[in-house]
Amino acid sequence: MSYAIMRFQKCAAGGVPARNRHNERLKSEYKSNPKIDLSRSHLNYHLVEPNGKYKQRYTEMIEQAGCRTRTNSVVMVETMLTASPEFISKLNPAEQRQYFERAAAFLYDRIGKEHVISAIVHMDETSPHMHLCFCPITKDGRLSAKDILGNRARMSEWQDDFYEYMHGFYPELERGLPSAITHRKHIPPYLFRAMDNASKSYDAIMKALSDVNVFNAGKKRDEAERVLGQLLPDLYKLQAQSKLIDEQAKALREAIRQKDALLEEQDAELFALGCKIDALQTEKDRAVAAIEMVPPEIRRVLEQQSNHYRKER
Repeated sequence: MSYAIMRFQKCAAGGVPARNRHNERLKSEYKSNPKIDLSRSHLNYHLVEPNGKYKQRYTEMIEQAGCRTRTNSVVMVETMLTASPEFISKLNPAEQRQYFERAAAFLYDRIGKEHVISAIVHMDETSPHMHLCFCPITKDGRLSAKDILGNRARMSEWQDDFYEYMHGFYPELERGLPSAITHRKHIPPYLFRAMDNASKSYDAIMKALSDVNVFNAGKKRDEAERVLGQLLPDLYKLQAQSKLIDEQAKALREAIRQKDALLEEQDAELFALGCKIDALQTEKDRAVAAIEMVPPEIRRVLEQQSNHYRKER
């Protein structure tokens, strides 16, 4: 089965520059996301040009609307729009663009196109997708992502409405399984990227740790610290979200075990989610085990360098 996909991410002012750099491909390399192929970035395209930095655009919108703000105000909402890889990849480039234009039109009608900061389609990653960023200004001129997006029930309505809208153009698309059924918490994409990176680097980490008996032997110690310093941050990311990963794994398995008629219809999605979370949980367990193997004196040095990775996000 294939699904129409829409995900929201709220951003306070401090988080906007990173989204700006990522979405608009302002960096020369992206080590944290090896799936980005910069040789294909020229294929990316805008449905809405930002005409400046994101901060400049949302600041202008807020000032024009006369909104009051707080230091922790949500000034931007990033929406990721796509469809299941097996669906979106079978469309030709013109059809893909039409899909994203229709998905964007769904949002324009609800948030106001005048509040869109940028809408860019990424063609340089594994699967085509669009990042549509908007300033959450209400119809009565208030800055309130809460009023626009709503609570959990309202967010489910957003997904229902998006499915109904896109299903009208693409009858083969299905409604994704609501989190109210699986009781899932959202696991951010960076954790799955960390899982991929940790899996690829695990052998290198084990090799560095195998030289633990020579850590005090000059160049070997320096080389081991260099390797671990490069690879441990992704393990720390997995370790920091250990509870969330375990909770989602438990909820998914319980949902599969107690599936009713609705779950049977959505069994393919549950199976795919189960496989994905199982892989994430396995890498998390390996990450924790690898960190425990690092000698305490070296771990203290590396933890000071990578302290921000250990904080709960």
